[in-house]
Amino acid sequence: MARLIDTLLTEDLERRLCGRFVEERSDQVILIHTLDADLWPHPAVLSYFEVVAVDRGNIRLATYKTSRTSENMRRREKVTLSIFDARTTYYLKGTAAELRQEMQSAAHNSMFNVSLAQVLTDHADPKLEPGAYISSGVTCVNPHLRSDQDRYSAILKELSE
Repeated sequence: MARLIDTLLTEDLERRLCGRFVEERSDQVILIHTLDADLWPHPAVLSYFEVVAVDRGNIRLATYKTSRTSENMRRREKVTLSIFDARTTYYLKGTAAELRQEMQSAAHNSMFNVSLAQVLTDHADPKLEPGAYISSGVTCVNPHLRSDQDRYSAILKELSE
């Protein structure tokens, strides 16, 4: 049952997305949805190395510049980020604006700013589903994380500026 928290990030979300503690979430991903040409939700996955909260109301994203996700944000501007972790679910809804079509740190990426409109949390209704909860986040394996650490750090730095 989703519930509106605010239009700004909570302290927990700000810490998760500030980019300074990204190692804590290096194996987790963030699911994002944009609207395609037929107004169907279009899913994509970003790592925590591609998402940075610059303040409590704005999040920067690095997405492949030729992807449908980037094209959808350019054309329809709406995006929802879904964050899952143990006993935690957040939906961040906002309006995307392209800041750079090509990032300096990663020429294959575009940079977008998401101005937040809604921050929601979601939990099972304790009366209808007692004891039900999300047990973990969505995880990934990146065998190149260590060798590409400099590139990921450069992307995070550029997103933070």
